This record gives sequence, C-alpha cells and structure tokens, in this order.
Amino acid sequence: MIEEGTRVILWKKDDSTLIEVDGETKKISGIGVVDTERFIGKEWGSVVELGREEYRLFRPAIRDAPEFFERDAQVILPRVAVKIALYCDISNGKKVVEGGAGSGMLSTVLLNEVGPEGQVITYELRKDFIKTAEANLERLDLTDRWRAIHGDVTEDVKEEKVDAFVVDIPEAWEAVKMAKETLKNGGFFAAYIPSTNQLKKTVKEMRKHDFTDIKSFESLEREMVVREKGVRPSFDMLGHTGYVAVGRKTPSSEEKTS
Repeated sequence: MIEEGTRVILWKKDDSTLIEVDGETKKISGIGVVDTERFIGKEWGSVVELGREEYRLFRPAIRDAPEFFERDAQVILPRVAVKIALYCDISNGKKVVEGGAGSGMLSTVLLNEVGPEGQVITYELRKDFIKTAEANLERLDLTDRWRAIHGDVTEDVKEEKVDAFVVDIPEAWEAVKMAKETLKNGGFFAAYIPSTNQLKKTVKEMRKHDFTDIKSFESLEREMVVREKGVRPSFDMLGHTGYVAVGRKTPSSEEKTS
C-alpha cells in the first residue's frame, strides 16, 4: 500500500515518471496537474486516470532508473552494471570502492547489491557529478550506505582490504596499481571501458600487477516481441555500449616469496 512520502513511478507503455507522493498538487511535464493525495492508500500496481490517460502506480525499480535519472554523463546501463556486480561477487555486507560517480547508475546497482550492511565509497574529481549522483541516489533511498569523496581514485584512496574496486574513468589502467594496494587478496577489480585499445591497455596493466582470472566482455540485449500470431526479435536491439574487464587480485611476487 502506498504511504505518504513514498516515491512512485507513474507508468504507461513506453513512458514512466517518478514522483513523490507528498499529498501536494504538482504540475508534471507531459501529464499535467496531479493531486498526489489521491494516490495515498492505493495498492501498488493499481490504475489511476490522469487526464485522458491511464497510468499504473509502481514502486521504483533499478531498471527504471535511466528513465528518471538526471544526467551529467552517459550512464552505464543496468544490464551492464548488474553483470559487473555479478562478476565481482558483490553481495550483502561487501565494501566497494568506485571510481567515477557519473550520474550514479553504477553506484545504484552496487549499493543495491551490498545491502544495508555494506558500503560503496565513490571517488569523483568533479563536484557537479557528485551532486547529480547524490540527487539520483536519493530518489531510490540509497544514500545511507554511500559515501562520496572528492578525489582521484588513481591515487587518493585510503580504504584497505576492500572486496571490490570498480572504475568508470577514461584511463582505467591508471587505477590498477591503486586497486592492487586497496583490495584484499582474492578481491575483484573491474573497469568499464569504451574502446578496444583502452581495453587492451587496461588488461595488460592488470597482468603486470598480478591480477588473474581476467575476463573481458561486452553486453548485448535483444528483446523478443511475443504476440498471439508469433514471436520475433525486436528490431530495436540494445547493442554495444562498452567493454568490461574483470580480474582477481593475487599476492605480488614479493608476498609470494616472503
């Protein structure tokens, strides 16, 4: 049941809008004037008429975030961010260092995975990106386990023995040495990388610093259109966005022989 103060997605096919049900009347672009008090007490998934359109009231989900996030930078799509979290074994209670706040999409997935007992510490050089990411994370009530630091993830990280070190920065290879110093043995480093040349450079640096079990991949998604007369792939494929490199930290040569 929807309570006052809850954030709600107004959903119809191919359109979703996030609002706060605060009991106030507000003007919403593309919809019109909406009295949010009428949503209080309704069941999740119920239908409301707004103007000439019908909308369903849904609880905000991470998959909806790209639709209502403010953007100062291109976002990592949820399908890629979730795979990064999976390959880095990020789960409840884990501690993660992130490089690059962007608009907060990757932070959103990482925060959801670490749960209320975990933490994500994000290093970002641009204060405006931190501000945008924070505003977006507040929309999903995730800021309680998030800490943003205005600093350089390639040299300013103070945390020790973290479970994962994930970066979305232009020169990902420059963060590998810092990741090696920050991660616990067996911890994961992951980088989101826009080009194959940068991917090669990052993986080469990972090998240099004794990372192993290195995997590189891209994530493609094609929706299937299911109708009564048949099933076909959608013509609008969610294609290439970038590459990901993931590896595990192992003890350095000096540590192995000591």
